[in-house]
Amino acid sequence: MFALIFFAITFGFIINFIRKFNKKPEGLENIPYISFISLLKILWAYLQQKNYDEVEDLVQELIGGHHDIYLSQFGIVLNNPEYAKILLTESEDVATKYYSKTDNVFFDKFFGCGLSLTNGDKWRSTRKLADSTLNLASHQYPEVVGEITMDLFTFMNPNLNRPINIIETMRRISIEALGKFAFGYKFGCLESQEVPRLISVYDYIVSVLGSPFRLVFPWISELPLESNKKYLDAIKEFDGFINDIIETKRNEMKKDSYNGHDLLTSMIKQGEINIDKHQLRDEIATFFTAGHDTTTTALSVSLYFLAKYPEMQEKARAEVIRILGNEPIIPSLDQLKELKYVNAIIKETLRTHPPTPILTVRRLKKPIKVGSYILPINSTCMINTWKIHRDPKYWENPNQYNPERFLSSDEKRDKFAWIPFSAGPRNCVGQNLTLLQQRVVLSMFLLRYKWVLPENNVNKDKILLKSHFLLTPIDIKLVFTERINE
Repeated sequence: MFALIFFAITFGFIINFIRKFNKKPEGLENIPYISFISLLKILWAYLQQKNYDEVEDLVQELIGGHHDIYLSQFGIVLNNPEYAKILLTESEDVATKYYSKTDNVFFDKFFGCGLSLTNGDKWRSTRKLADSTLNLASHQYPEVVGEITMDLFTFMNPNLNRPINIIETMRRISIEALGKFAFGYKFGCLESQEVPRLISVYDYIVSVLGSPFRLVFPWISELPLESNKKYLDAIKEFDGFINDIIETKRNEMKKDSYNGHDLLTSMIKQGEINIDKHQLRDEIATFFTAGHDTTTTALSVSLYFLAKYPEMQEKARAEVIRILGNEPIIPSLDQLKELKYVNAIIKETLRTHPPTPILTVRRLKKPIKVGSYILPINSTCMINTWKIHRDPKYWENPNQYNPERFLSSDEKRDKFAWIPFSAGPRNCVGQNLTLLQQRVVLSMFLLRYKWVLPENNVNKDKILLKSHFLLTPIDIKLVFTERINE
């Protein structure tokens, strides 16, 4: 009898949970939604570590095909450029950045309250500081990246003519460029063939943050597990790197001859007014991730497609030779502006593989109208960049990699159909810098090397993608050879 009563109570709890889960906010009764059973299928796909595009296809299948808007366990998802525009151009005080510290304790431990997660006056003051500092020094950035790329060529010499991990290689140069430009700091990623400890620690932290198992069962982060202790130890070690950056900079600033204009110098000076040491740490962690991870992915994917489609590589190289000449040099800002086809390659890469496939989680402080729906106050909203970038209504043959689509002057589409850097008042603060870096690196690589996909490459048919909070390619290897001047 006791067992029967226990079963009945448990069954009642389950039914009540399902009913609450399936209950929609008032006014959104007609919106497509992911049912409890569908959610289980999606979570199972995450646990199986299915490729990201397969998970997205499954979601669309379970909600009955493409919809401009749908409701998920995590909030309202917008799949339409017009809807995205409404959310992204709304005042930052109405559509505030949001994430649940309760649901993701580990995320909070690493990122804290950096620029991408703060709101109100705190966000405005830090954003203004970052904008002014980065814009002031951006004209120097091609030279900075070019010098580091020259160092990278030397670093790559022992590994030519055999497969190399291009993701790891691009990460080294992205970290060094970020270190020199944003922090005035040398990480030493190009001094040894060994993977730097900084990269190993960071990769481990990101692997935990993006763990499908922790996504499905977030409460395990608060259990006294050895894996949780290991993660917290990794955070402490990463913070040690940050503290070293800060102390090195402070010691340099004490010298009478110091004249640095990097972002960290500005933040330390501002710290005397309203940035405490904890926020300074959080800002560096945020800029470290946003400043190198997205650029690493974009460069790796572009190099992959230029290997997969040699005719594109040759066309891009011909353009670079025509504008820069036939010897590896560091391009100027004016020369970079002339690289139309190279720029189209970068844009197409960011369309097909946006670094943040689910963009900008926002919490509404007042109701807003999207299409025929009134999204209620306190709604959690997000934008599915992956689907918007592949919507056949705006992109012909959306799954095909085709840079030419960005060269046609007749091409007319909604400006919010391409939003790899978000848009509106909270767009990516470093988007101009990452575009500059990609143009410099790609043009210099085209002058220095030719490259191909190795045989039996796991990415031969398509790029394998991890389902992390950032889109991360898996194991892209390429074979580079010195180019003989033609």
